Amino acid sequence: MQEEAEITINGTKLTDSESMTIRVAVDTLANVLAEDTGEGEGKILADRYMTALSRIQTLLESREMRKQ
Repeated sequence: MQEEAEITINGTKLTDSESMTIRVAVDTLANVLAEDTGEGEGKILADRYMTALSRIQTLLESREMRKQ
C-alpha cells in the first residue's frame, strides 16, 4: 500500500484509510470532469474545478515522492 498524504481537517488528522478515500474521490472527480464538460457555464465551472483538483492531486502525490 502506498504511503498516503497527511491530511488534517479542522485540527483532526485523518487516518491513512481516510486519506486514501480523499485521494480516490479527488481522482474520480477529476476523471469525470475530464470526460465531458460540455459548453458554456458548465465548462467554465469544470475548468475551475480541474485547476483546483490538479493542485490537490499534486499535493497528495508529493507525499509519496518524499518517501522515495
